[in-house]
Amino acid sequence: MDSDSLYYLRNQFYLGNFKYLCDNPLPAQSEPSYLSTLCYSVRSHIALKNYPAALSLLPTSNTSEPVRALRALVNYLQSAPGQKDAALEELRDLCLEVEEDSATGQDEEGAGAGLVKVAAATAFVNEKELEEALTTLGAGCKSRDIECVALIVYIYLSIARADLAKKEYEAAKKWADDSLLIQMIEATIGLAVVCTSHLHIFVPPIDFGLIMQGSSTLQTAQYIYDEQASSPGSSTNPSILTAKGITQLLLGKLAEADNSLSEALTIDAAYSEALAAKVVVAELRGRKADVETASSRLISAHGDHPMLRDLKEKSSAFDAAAAKFTVSSAA
Repeated sequence: MDSDSLYYLRNQFYLGNFKYLCDNPLPAQSEPSYLSTLCYSVRSHIALKNYPAALSLLPTSNTSEPVRALRALVNYLQSAPGQKDAALEELRDLCLEVEEDSATGQDEEGAGAGLVKVAAATAFVNEKELEEALTTLGAGCKSRDIECVALIVYIYLSIARADLAKKEYEAAKKWADDSLLIQMIEATIGLAVVCTSHLHIFVPPIDFGLIMQGSSTLQTAQYIYDEQASSPGSSTNPSILTAKGITQLLLGKLAEADNSLSEALTIDAAYSEALAAKVVVAELRGRKADVETASSRLISAHGDHPMLRDLKEKSSAFDAAAAKFTVSSAA
């Protein structure tokens, strides 16, 4: 496989086109691109939570650090609670191993080191050990691995520290300005900042004037997602179409958002983020039947989705607050 083909596979991974990568045949093990292609395929199966398939692709004879890290991550993810310690320790040991290789010059180009750190940090995030994850990825140390930077940004955004996420992005942009992933990071930060700063405006009646205060970042995000949605391979990628739809939603383009999300669901009828966004769009458009349909599909396919958990928690909190009051029967 030539470098152009590997470049295409990497970009499909960054765009979330995991099904395509799962279906993509692996080259011969003697090919230089074998390990990289294998890792993208395994990681795509992991992203789709198809852990047995991911594990079956990893050859037991391959003792490279990336393969061992991915195997440990799969073992961690499919282990029962309370039985994950061995996999976590293996990931920690592998991180020390790649650091030693780098220090002694055995891994001068850092080949595989970034993947090992991302795999380990993914497990740490799942354990809610965010400080350990950030340290592993090199947060604040001007990491030169773009995937490490992307996960650092994700972690900071997850704890509402957009300021630190922007610092990581700005530092990485100096050396990775032409990377697709740096564009995706920029778009993600733009969406996150607008959502967290103007969350209240999505309660009807919607004040789209306030939304447009963040229009510069949203317009940039829309440009990035529009461009990628029209790129080769994206016609079968629900992830990028959903991102495009969410950007249109934030810009107040509800009809366009509805169309983009419907297109994503045509590709994958159970795609969780498209279903969740579809619920929001239908509610804002006042289409109760569509709200019920999308909600039912989301509950059926993804009962543990964060939006559903959040709604359940808020409903319980409301019921608890309401129980403290009684309605007077006095006329």
